[in-house]
Amino acid sequence: MANYARVVVESDLLQLDREFDFLVPKNLADSVQVGQRVRFQLGRTKKLASGFIASLPTESSFATSELVEIVDPEPVVTQEIFRLARQVANRQAVALGEILQQAVVEHMPRIPKPIYDPIPEALVDVPSLPGITSLPSRSAVLTSARSLTHEGMRYPDWCWLFLRAAVEAIEAGKSALLIVPERDQINQLAALLSSMGLENLISTWLPGEKKSDRFTNFHRALIQDKSIVIGSRSAIYAPVRNLGVIALFDDGDDSLREQGSPYTHAREIALMRATDDVKLLFAANYRSLEIQRLVEIGYLKDMEIKLPPARISYSAPAQRLDAASFKLMREALEVGPVLVLIPRKGNSATVYCAGCDQRLVCNNCRGPIWENEIGEYRCRVCQGISHSCAACGSNKLRRGRTGSTRTAAEFGKAFPGITISEFTSDTKPTAIKKSKHLILATPGSAPRVQQGYAALLILDSDVWLAMPQLRSEQTAVRDWMEAIELLSDTGRAHIAGVDQDLGQALSLGQHRPLAVSAFREVNSLSLPPAARIATLEGTQDTITQALDVANKAGAIVLRSNLSDSASALIRFSYSQGAEVSASLKALALKTNARLVGANKRRGLKIVMDDPSAL
Repeated sequence: MANYARVVVESDLLQLDREFDFLVPKNLADSVQVGQRVRFQLGRTKKLASGFIASLPTESSFATSELVEIVDPEPVVTQEIFRLARQVANRQAVALGEILQQAVVEHMPRIPKPIYDPIPEALVDVPSLPGITSLPSRSAVLTSARSLTHEGMRYPDWCWLFLRAAVEAIEAGKSALLIVPERDQINQLAALLSSMGLENLISTWLPGEKKSDRFTNFHRALIQDKSIVIGSRSAIYAPVRNLGVIALFDDGDDSLREQGSPYTHAREIALMRATDDVKLLFAANYRSLEIQRLVEIGYLKDMEIKLPPARISYSAPAQRLDAASFKLMREALEVGPVLVLIPRKGNSATVYCAGCDQRLVCNNCRGPIWENEIGEYRCRVCQGISHSCAACGSNKLRRGRTGSTRTAAEFGKAFPGITISEFTSDTKPTAIKKSKHLILATPGSAPRVQQGYAALLILDSDVWLAMPQLRSEQTAVRDWMEAIELLSDTGRAHIAGVDQDLGQALSLGQHRPLAVSAFREVNSLSLPPAARIATLEGTQDTITQALDVANKAGAIVLRSNLSDSASALIRFSYSQGAEVSASLKALALKTNARLVGANKRRGLKIVMDDPSAL
């Protein structure tokens, strides 16, 4: 029988980032457990707040009010998830309740919870992968972007690698957590594991899935002794029992990072969750700088799948489409579908003023203007329509860099009789013909075809490499290798408009040297991931105080703007991270409740490790 309950409030408010003690009423004393979701009165508000029981102390000097009800009879937060959530909250300088809101599903009393059903042992014969003799406890695997066939279906080599990791965990009586960024990759990996007889162990956590499905998957993971969870970034918090391995593919994909608070990345959470008895595996068709850092400091063992590499050619910057590209496309279209990868969608990626020759910007927010597929000149930031130049007022405009829609029209003239389809984030997939089908796609939008593409043409590579960000080359290589993985066994890829150093490295599969060189550059400048950064926003007084406490913790100011809407960018080492985060969080707690003008406003906004800040 428990008399007191210590509760963490389910809220993102820093003011509530502490544990509250409550009295346990007699009617609940025999049923309260650590990890349950409960409701209670908090402060003067009449609306009941919810939270999770963190512990059941035997005595308390602070408990004055009682718990009102137990929402979930069974515990929904394990001790492991409590510890992980606290680590993440401390690292990101946010409230523990905000992390628990992400980690725990909403209560849905009308959805039946799954019943525990012991699952028989799974004995699976996993094919060996060249270069992978065994999986160490911490590994970074460079995959080949090639596929292996099973029962008439082609699966990328990383799927086989994850299958092996999952089977080793299951045979050891443990669970596996497999994180991949995209929905079709989740389905593809689940299909391979199911074909091997593991379907009873699998639950898929799809991005954007129905709340009822996530509720069922969540509670299934809570009760199964061993399971295989395959999902996107939210699955990193899956409450699996007896966790044995965490495997993550394509850590450079932006979808693995929360774009809003708490700005976490699944890779960093995986590093925190992988304790000594949990294996950790990172795999990708390229090498990210974050993984390269972990390899160089000796935390991850560097490994490689040695399958025959894809056939990749390249051409120097010149014409957008040279004779070699046209020849490759004409020959490949007779054999199978051809994929053309383009960085921008719409008719034109940019628009210029015909009067003053300046690049068109939005009259409202000064964002860049582009021409979409229906001929509208829209702002990329606020989506407003522009009709004239903000600089000179002229309404005579001209198109700039060609986008995917106009490229499709141009290819229609160059390849009569060929079916041409455009795939972007706004279009729905259609059936792909076995030959004479030309697919134009933007990064991440290319449909997967079972037989693979007969050829891949990457256009406008200079747009990728000229993007206004520190890692434009790494982003380009990631996007290109994602498309190269879609080639057939005999398919060829051609990258138009790259210099010899990059083109040769890609054609020879020299991703390690590329990562080593890029990491040395950022390391010499003490930039991420060689160091950590944080972006700060607030009032002038708040930012001044924040820079003071950050400096005392060892951080260095890279950039500051002490105007009315003040902001700053600071840098600090990994060893200083805990102190910097704690100091800034303490300051944010003091300033958060203040009024600025007539509106309530968060006193100090802290964004940890935001790559776009550079």
